[in-house]
Amino acid sequence: MVPSTILFLSVFSFGVVLTIIPDLSSHLQIENKGLFFAVFTLSSLGIRLLAGRASDKYGRIPVMRVACFLLIVAMLSIAFVQSKAVLMLSGVLYGAAVGMYSPTTAAWVVDLSLNHYRGRALATMYIFLEAGIGVGALVSGWVYGNNPANFPWVFVVSAGMAFWHSFISC
Repeated sequence: MVPSTILFLSVFSFGVVLTIIPDLSSHLQIENKGLFFAVFTLSSLGIRLLAGRASDKYGRIPVMRVACFLLIVAMLSIAFVQSKAVLMLSGVLYGAAVGMYSPTTAAWVVDLSLNHYRGRALATMYIFLEAGIGVGALVSGWVYGNNPANFPWVFVVSAGMAFWHSFISC
């Protein structure tokens, strides 16, 4: 349950990003709303090979702490973004965080599960993943309320969820 709860708190930001980044991109006058998603996806893919090895070598919790730190920095930088360049840099940080916590969480769940309950353990993890994305999307839409003045609050809330995650993973 601990890795699944941490995943819920981590992917809350994914629901936020999916819901709010298109509006934030428009607000920043970025024509291609998919640019942030391309940057964060490439960053996420690039770091996964390193994160998986680091997680095996240094342990799940240390890698999760680094991912959490990157996630907090990314969400706070997006909260106060004023330019396309900073949004793209934030996308790199966010992608690195996602690329670190995704494989690490899955490995941690497998580590903690009994062999005959491994399927249930992974299913539970994915339920928490989907719930976190959904709750993040719902809460961010409510906080944003189609008011650009609320952009910072949405991402500060997301950073707060990641900060809470840091206490659970300790």
